Amino acid sequence: MKEIAEGILRKMKSRLEQPVSYKIPLGDNEVPLNPLIAKKIKLEYSGNIFCVNCGRKSNKSFNQGYCYPCFQKLAQCDSCIIHPEKCHFDQGTCREPVWGEKYCMQDHIVYLANSSGLKGWNY
Repeated sequence: MKEIAEGILRKMKSRLEQPVSYKIPLGDNEVPLNPLIAKKIKLEYSGNIFCVNCGRKSNKSFNQGYCYPCFQKLAQCDSCIIHPEKCHFDQGTCREPVWGEKYCMQDHIVYLANSSGLKGWNY
């Protein structure tokens, strides 16, 4: 079987097109997956884990592929990524204020629909 790419595997990317476009970051390459649909492919795990931020070899990964030191220091690994209500950027305690400006402090559109009354609210 022909080798297409090798390296650190990241989460698959999708792009809304017609049809949806799928790519998987693998090392320094982004492998387009659409041409591989219905084809046999083989992935081999080397047994090694490397941090997706610093490249350091690690025994285990945290938060989608970070080593423990990066997991502890990077704002992108903070709990506010999963729980925006816990964001502390406005308190001046963000680990990486420049990153927070770019990713956290963005306008959001919230869509609310009241189709049959409010549910689960205690007043």
